[in-house]
This record gives sequence, C-alpha cells and structure tokens, in this order.
Amino acid sequence: MGDLLNIFTEPAGVFEKLKAHPHWLTPFLVVLIIVALSSALTFKLGREKIMVRQEQLMRDRGMTDEEIEKTLEISRGPLPIIFSLIGGAFYTAVIILLLSLVLHLFTPVFGGESNFRLTFSVVCYSSLILAVAAILKIVLVAVTHSPYISTSLTLFSPRLSEKTFLYKLLAGFDFFVIWEMILVALGISITNKIRKDNAYILVFAIWIVSVFIGIGLGSLHGQG
Repeated sequence: MGDLLNIFTEPAGVFEKLKAHPHWLTPFLVVLIIVALSSALTFKLGREKIMVRQEQLMRDRGMTDEEIEKTLEISRGPLPIIFSLIGGAFYTAVIILLLSLVLHLFTPVFGGESNFRLTFSVVCYSSLILAVAAILKIVLVAVTHSPYISTSLTLFSPRLSEKTFLYKLLAGFDFFVIWEMILVALGISITNKIRKDNAYILVFAIWIVSVFIGIGLGSLHGQG
C-alpha cells in the first residue's frame, strides 16, 4: 500500500524496489477499477449533455427522427453505464499493455536491458497517475454537471473548434499523461539500466507518435 502512495512523492524509491522485486498486480487493478468507475459515473452524471451531443451528431449524419429516438432510448437505459464501466477498464488495460510492449521492444535499441516484467511493473505504477486524474474528473463533473472536462492544453484555447486539427493535437497533451510519461521514463532508467536521457527520448517519442495515431484514428472514425 505504501508504494501506491509513494509513487507520487518518492517515485525513484519505488522504482528501486521494483528493480529488486518487480510486481504489478495491485497498481494494475487499482487503476482499472478507478478508471472504470470514473467512466461509468461520468456518463451517469453527464447523461443529459451527452445525449444532446449524440442527437446533434446523428442529425449531422442525416439519421431520421425514428432512428435518433431509438438510439437515444438505449442511452436512457443502464446499458451505456455498463459499457462505460467495461470499456473504461478494457481501454486502460490495452493502453498499459501496449505501452509496456513497445517499451520492451525498443529499450534495447536505446541501450537498455529488455525485461517485460520490470517494464510492465513500471508502467502499472506510473499509471496510478491516471487514477488521480479519474478521481479529479469525477469531482469536476459533479461540480460543473458537464462530462466534457479537459486537463489538457485545450484549456488555453477555449474558443477553438473541437473539429480542428490544432484542438485535437492540444487535447493529446494532457497534463496527467505528461506526468505519467515522466514517471515511466524515470522508472525504466532505473529498472532497465537505460541512460536517463535515452529513456526520456524513447518514452516521449512513443507518446507523441501515439498522439498522432489517435488523431488519425479519430479522423477516420469521424468520416465514418
């Protein structure tokens, strides 16, 4: 339990412990549970505004009133909350696994040692930052009654259209994710014996590439 809290105040000490005894299950489960609950509560608390946006998007796509009503009827039931719960946990688990795998594959290229258990442990502990972000988001949703909470650079461009490339790019630079990436870089520099500067280059290169991939996938989805 101590390490779960120390990752915020003494991360280097936590990573030194992981170097000797790697473990990941507890932080992994904590992150998944908190993010899942946050996703479900965000939908529940912001259901009305989400439905308004859904209706507008469906009208923009040329759907009939009957089709829109059927879709909104589903949104009024319990299924979206269940899907948010499961989807939040699943998406987070996939991201943690993918980041760990890519780091595992490229760490030797940057002069470090390849050890998936160590890398996965570092990523799981660093991802506890996401749990803090999820808790903060729920508080803000409850206060503002809006599910559309930003903790990214978009805060500095409130008038920017969400459809623009610049908005999507700024949205990718989330303050909590930056914090998480800093911890991941610090962690693998300690556990995987990679030079600290190389660790930061590797981690932030992977993250920036993922931001652009996310923008591309989002654009494809929007066109669909």
